[in-house]
Amino acid sequence: MTKTLNKAQILYLANDKILGMTTQRLALDEMLSMLREDDTVVVARFFRLGRNRDHLINLVNEFSKRKVHFKALDVGIDTTTPAGKLILSIFASLAEFDRETILEKTRAGQLLAKAKGKHIGRPIGINQQNYEKVKKALEKHMSVSEIVTLTGISISSVKRYKKRIECK
Repeated sequence: MTKTLNKAQILYLANDKILGMTTQRLALDEMLSMLREDDTVVVARFFRLGRNRDHLINLVNEFSKRKVHFKALDVGIDTTTPAGKLILSIFASLAEFDRETILEKTRAGQLLAKAKGKHIGRPIGINQQNYEKVKKALEKHMSVSEIVTLTGISISSVKRYKKRIECK
């Protein structure tokens, strides 16, 4: 791999060593901050640039917006050529199609669950014990943040209970 990169006349070499699915990569972030228009990002292996397909497509789209060229030596992608631009466009279209398909399946699953009488989302109703705590605290003219600190009830629940109490 080093020989391949040396042949490509690399001026800056970024090398990250991380584990997991994080998209925060110090060397990559440093390289991104150094990029200028008409620079070329060269990678030895296309799928090693991003942590996953979506991250990879986002990075390549960012390069395009910033007018930075991109080359992947292992698959022969080169955005300075019409063929390279075509291949990246196809990849981006496939990624968008995949995202849309996942959303469509998710919506269909939610509708099916709803048709079967399953509730989706936060449980309906209130926690009566927490509701009473909030009610007593509000009667003592405590603020929302004070109630959250005192009771440990989430801020969204306190605000929801407060709204319910004020409507009565």
